Parts: sequence; C-alpha cells; structure tokens
Amino acid sequence: MRHGHLMGLDLGGGGVRCLVIDVGTGERVSATRAWTATALDDPPASAEYDPEKTWQVIGEVAREARARSGAERILGIAATSVRHGSAVLDANGQTLLLTSNRDARGAGAAMELATTRGAALHRETGHWPNAVQPAGRLRWMVTARPDLVARAAVHLSLSDWIAFRLCGEWATDASQASETGLLRIEERAWAPELAEALEIPPALLPELRQAGTHLGGLTPAAAEALELPTGTPVAVGGADTQCALIGTGVVSPGDLGFVAGSTAPLLQVQDRPVLESSGRLWTVHHAAEGRWAVESNAGALGEGLEWLAGLLHPTVRHPVLHFLEEARTAPPGSTGLVSTFGADLMDARQMALPVGNLTLNQATTEPGRSARANLSRAVLEGMAFAVRGNAEQIFEATGIESAVLRVAGGLGRSRTFTQLLADVLDRPVEATEDSASTALGAAICAGVGAGVYETLAEGARLFACPTRNHHPEAAPRDLYAERYPDWRSLHEEQAAANGRASGFAIRELMARSAANTPTPSPFRPRILVTADLDAASLETLREYADVEYASYRDKMRMLTGPRLTEELRGVHVFVTEVDVIDAPSLLAAEDLRAIGVCRGDAVNLDLKACTALGIPVFHTPGRNANAVADLTLTFLLALSRRLPAADAFLKEPGGQGGDLARMGRAFGTLRGHELWRKTVGLVGFGAVGRKVVDRLQPFGARCLVYDPFLEPDAVRLAGAEPVPLETLLAESDFVSLHAAVTEASRGLIGAAQLAQMREGACLVNTARAALLDESALTDALRSGHLGGAALDVFSVEPPASDAPVLQFDNVIATPHIGGNTFEIGAHQGTIVTEELGRLSRGEPLHHPLGPGAPAGFDWSRKRTAPIPTIAEELIGSSAAPAMTDLQRDANKPSNDRGGDRGGPT
Repeated sequence: MRHGHLMGLDLGGGGVRCLVIDVGTGERVSATRAWTATALDDPPASAEYDPEKTWQVIGEVAREARARSGAERILGIAATSVRHGSAVLDANGQTLLLTSNRDARGAGAAMELATTRGAALHRETGHWPNAVQPAGRLRWMVTARPDLVARAAVHLSLSDWIAFRLCGEWATDASQASETGLLRIEERAWAPELAEALEIPPALLPELRQAGTHLGGLTPAAAEALELPTGTPVAVGGADTQCALIGTGVVSPGDLGFVAGSTAPLLQVQDRPVLESSGRLWTVHHAAEGRWAVESNAGALGEGLEWLAGLLHPTVRHPVLHFLEEARTAPPGSTGLVSTFGADLMDARQMALPVGNLTLNQATTEPGRSARANLSRAVLEGMAFAVRGNAEQIFEATGIESAVLRVAGGLGRSRTFTQLLADVLDRPVEATEDSASTALGAAICAGVGAGVYETLAEGARLFACPTRNHHPEAAPRDLYAERYPDWRSLHEEQAAANGRASGFAIRELMARSAANTPTPSPFRPRILVTADLDAASLETLREYADVEYASYRDKMRMLTGPRLTEELRGVHVFVTEVDVIDAPSLLAAEDLRAIGVCRGDAVNLDLKACTALGIPVFHTPGRNANAVADLTLTFLLALSRRLPAADAFLKEPGGQGGDLARMGRAFGTLRGHELWRKTVGLVGFGAVGRKVVDRLQPFGARCLVYDPFLEPDAVRLAGAEPVPLETLLAESDFVSLHAAVTEASRGLIGAAQLAQMREGACLVNTARAALLDESALTDALRSGHLGGAALDVFSVEPPASDAPVLQFDNVIATPHIGGNTFEIGAHQGTIVTEELGRLSRGEPLHHPLGPGAPAGFDWSRKRTAPIPTIAEELIGSSAAPAMTDLQRDANKPSNDRGGDRGGPT
C-alpha cells in the first residue's frame, strides 16, 4: 500500500467538510465550516450559492484539515455533495447558476410531469418526479430563463462542480446522474429523448464516468487555493447519500444503510435495478460499480429534531444533545405519549410539506423536566417507528429482509437513538461515532482514482468499520413490537388531516413568494464609516457599496466643521460614532442620503436638520448592552466575594509565604457571599437590565425591577418581579441602576432612598451619574450603612484621585469602561448592516431616529435642495450638537441640563 493521505470534500446542506485520511494507519482528521445557500424570493422557492464564496470556504476547510493532519503528501482528492443540486456552466467554465437541493423553482414543471407521466418516468428513471429534481429545474430554465439556457454548456451536480473547480474537467457519475430524473436507471445512460421532450438541450448532460475514476490533475489555480501541488490527482466523486454508504461499508447486495442526517434515507443495495411497482420508492445508482439501491426515506427527520429541540431548549448551545440526553432518562413507551413528528413513510408520488403530530396526555406525566423527557423520547420512538416502516417498504419491494442495519450521519452518534433502532427494528444495529462517513466515502473515491485501491468496495472494507454494535434488549423490544402496529395505524389515520394541514403551509409559502418583496437598488453608494465596526460587517457592506473605513479609534480624530464637510463630499451614507454633525455640515454635504449613528442617544447630530433635509437617520440601541451587563455582573461578584479587599490583603507589605496565621486572618475577615438566594434590585429595565437578569438566573438570584414605564407582565416574562421603588430598596441585597436620565429620574437615588436600603446592602451604578446623589452615597458609605458600592460613572469624569467617594476600600471604581469592549464593533456593526440593507431594499428602518426613511425613499435619487430661508432657519435655530451629553448639557441654560453621561452613549 502506498504511503500518504487522501482528501474527501463534502458540500452538505448545512456546511462544508474536508476529511484527510492516512492510507497506512486509517487515522483521519476533518475540518468543517457552516455554509448554506441563500434563499431567494425571485424566482420563488429558489436557493442559490455564491460560487466564489463557496469555493473560498472549500479552500479554507481543505487547508485547515491538511494542516491539522500533518499530511505531507495528498495522493488524491474527490468530492461529494447533496443530491438534486444544480451547477450550470458556460463554455468558458463560468458558473451561471449554482443551486442547493432546497431550490424548488422547478416544482411547477415537476408537478406537471408527475401528473402526466409520473408512472412512465418512474419506470424509466427510477424516480417519480419531485420538486427539487434537476429535470424540473432545467425545464423551468427553458421556459423562464431561455437566455441562461442559450449560454449554458453543461449541467453538473454540486460535487461535479467542485471537481471541475479542482481539475478543469467536467463529468458526472451514475449516483448523481440517477437523481436528475434524466437517466435511464437500467442502462446507466442518459435519456436524451426525455430531455428533448422537456426542451432541455441534451448537450447539457455531461459525460458519465464511474465514481472513483481519475478525472484530472489539480490546476495551478486550485493548487494555490488548497495549498497543494499542481497535478495532484482528482477523482470522480458521487452523491452524498451513496458516498455515505461507501463510508459505512454498505456495498454488498442485501446490505441496508440508514443515513440519519437532515433527511433520513434508507437504502438497500442491489446487484440489479429493482423497481417498486407503485412508484412510492426510488431506485438509485450506488456509487459502487455494478450496484443499485432501493430507497425509502423517512423525511426531514434531522431537521425536525433540530427544530423541536430548539423550541424545548432555546437557551443552550447544543439543544439536540440536551434533547437526546433527556430522552435517555425517560422510560420506554414514554408514559403513553405518541409522536409522528419528523417521521414519515415515503410515498414519492405525493408532493407535500412534512406535517407531524404529538399526542399529549398530562394525566400520565408529571409536569416539569419529566414531562419534557417523556415528550422527547416519544418523538425519538416515533422516528424509530418510521425507520422500521420505511425498512419494511424496502423489504416488501425487494423480497430481501436485511439482517443488520448500518447507521451513518449525525444522529447515528447518539447511543440512545441507535439502541432504540435496534429495539424497534428487532435486529442488530451497527453505528460509528464519526459523523464524516460521507466525506470518508469521497476520500475512498479519491483512493481508487489515485490507484491506492482497485475498487470502492476494497476501500470500504479497509476503512468503513463500525465503532459500536447494538442488539435488541428484550423488554423494550417486546413493548415496541406491541406498539408499532398501533403507531402505524395512527400514522395512516392521520394522513388525510396532515394532507390538509400541509396545504395550509403550502398556501402560506406561496403567499410569501407572491408578496411584492422590495428588491435591492442597483445603485452602489459610497459609504464613509468612522465608527468602530468589525471586519465581517464591513465585508457585508462591501457587497453592495464602496466602503471607506476610517475608525475614529485608529485615526484618533473627531470630524466636525470644515473637516467634516470635506470628508463628506461625494459620500452617500455616513456611519459615525463621535463626529459632531451640525446643520451647516449637513447642508454642505449635498450627496449625503442617510446617516447611521452608533450610539444610543445621538447628541452629536442635528436631528432637526436631518429631518428637514429628508436624510433618514438610524441609531444602534443596545449595542453595548452585553458589555455593560457583563461589567454589572462583575461588580456584583466582586462586591459579594470582597475581591478588592482580598486582592489588597495579599499585596500588603511584609507578608510572608507560608504564614498560616496570616491565612487564618484572611479566612476570618474575608468571608464572602454567594449570589445564590440573594435579591438583586434593578432600577430601570431596558436592554442592559434584561441582560443582567439573564446572567443572574443561573446563579439562583432573585431579581426585582422598578420601571414605571413597563407593564408588570413584561417584567415577569423576562424572569424578574415588578415592585415599587420602596420595596426594591428595602428588600434588595444589591441595588443596580440601569435607568435613562430624564427630569423625573435625575437624582432618583438620594439620601432618603439610600437610607431605605438594607443595612450592609451594596449599590452598583453602570448607567448614569445623574441618577445618583454622589455626596449622599459618600455619607452612606462613611456611616457604614452600605456594605459597598461599584461605580463606572461619576459626576465629573474622570473623577480626581482624591474624590471622597474613592477613599473607601469597599468601593470599586472604573473610568466609564462599561461599553468599552472590542466586541462593540461587532454588535453595532450587525445593526448597521441590517439597517442599511433595509434602506437598500426600500424597507422601513427598525431603529429610526426622527421619522426615518420617507415613503418611496431611494438613496440613488438626488437630494432636493432646501429653500434658502429654510436653510437659514436650520442654521439659526437648531441646538448645537456635541460629542457627549456632558458637553451638550454644558451648552444649555442651567434650568435645561440633560443627564450626565460622560462619553459616547
């Protein structure tokens, strides 16, 4: 056997994977990136990939996987991908169209074919026509985009497209070709007369090659992208489901494989084409030479599981893992709960959206996590019943009952689910912990193409080994044998109602597609960004605009006056954070069409002038909510555990190492508190306050809220208790301020309110200094009534080092750093890109200041010049904007001061 590595590339429904395997040891390493097609409204029900970005992602995962594997020599490469995608190329190899398997723009043509020729096409191609088959999509191109057809030279699958990008040669294999609806299933040959009947040029159908045959060598451009030598062998790959069969060793006649991924295909291998007579099932070509397979699919099992797990576990990072773990704890039979959700029995003749049911019974299940666990197990049991039902459909069609089920795909990693399959199907189940079976199948194709193995079956025998075996357990097996017929009967009885429910969903999707969705303007604006934005947001903006990025942090400048006027010449959109934008600057900036202000309160902008000039303005509320909430929680923990005093203790001069008496003194004097069962009172409940409550809930703290502007139930829904201010002060161990400054809230916490607080309670202020009487706080600390304070804002910023409030060792003080994090650029960048995207499509802003964009706003249109008298009025009457609200307030009469905020909000 040759020494080196093989590479398998896999473009799946949710991402790109690259697997690198050592042909000598079998050691494998993979890298992944999330990557999906973009759903489009025009044409309806379409989903396309960006070709160059997709190729970029493929290069990234290939480089990462090779680097992690330490491979010095890649012997060969092959690709696999989802079935039913389309890549249409012109004669020069340029990609005209790249669609995913979710692209259903050909559904109308497929429905017509199914109605008029369904049975005949099933006999010829092994498939009853379906909504995502390339045959229907190509037929749509003929009728809706003849210009595209005229330029097209070839139609490829997505894996074929990757192979073409690798070596510059185009071909396809029978496993992908058999999914197009244009291949004769018995002959492994195209059906040109069928293509002609659909007015599809037969010349678009590429050469058929056996999966695993040598296709070409890596081109210089591809070699640079993957950082591999030019000429590295590239082999023909295959469809993802069939490559997964290779990767799990399902290659011999009678072998039964189950790919438990987003969908749930079951396939039994045949040595000849076997057609199920009614048209319910598919017959497909295996990737292995001389092999076919009969397929019955349990539907969107994985997608349904992810959707439901997300509903039941909305706050965790891996909801499916939590779902499966809870299901493991429930008893077989799920206390009588029954599910058909995400579980279907294949009938390829029906075009419908998946609909499932849950029969819930509170009488047999206790509320709480126990009920959720039983519901979760009921869903898994229903899915396992569906796998059995689909397996039985295959056995009936082929006359062969497979003795063992081999499982691949992400759900196959769950021991709970694979044991459940063994119990329900009453047969052994072989599974693998590795979710990369599909990419492994592609790597084995690469090995055959590079001459490492003679056949795909040989490669499968070497590497496709199950890592665990499950055998039916007597008690659950007997229970499921009793309940399966009832589940099957229930599934059949629900079919008519589910069909009607599917019709409701289809009508909803059609209504969305038919809606008059605004399309992006072709105008490419020039955007000047002086705010701090992250690289991802800037990249998004550059997709439809020319962007100049000059962050005030990098440039160390604030634009105003003549300098601002000069910088705004020719600028259509200005995204700012600290620059001072007054009426004269707005009048002079004749090209300016929109402004984004990255702060909560846009005191640096003359909003009245913007409104008069028809310049829509948006801001970024909540951009620093995470940052300030994090600092608030930090303060609460530091005060409760007396961290400043503990830190100072160890730094006291003269402390000796190993002095146990000194440690004893620390143990006696620095005893702290947990936040568990403590009461935290929040004064004000905006974006920051809500995130503080979110962070406190895992600690087991009780949260009280005083906010007279909110409905009580809104507070309760967020996980806190609404109370009057007096109650909050009297019952809280910690009082944290999060209110905005208004005339009503100025000085809200003074001497009287501090006196109402519990003895030893602590106060936190990360909001505004004007909310708090700083002198009264100093007195409360000096008297010992309060146990401590943590402050990020002060009446004078920064405060003098000898300011009275800073002289206490139980006071934590920071220089207004609450919103000063590296991540702020990403938070506000997300809002900016979303708002400018809405403007480009003519949609209403979500975060407007003032009236927002006027009806029919189009930033490509020239701005109407104001009447001279109006211009003079704007210059003379508008309040002068300022970089901060402290500066703004200093310019106002003493009886009209705003809140002290001490920096950009």
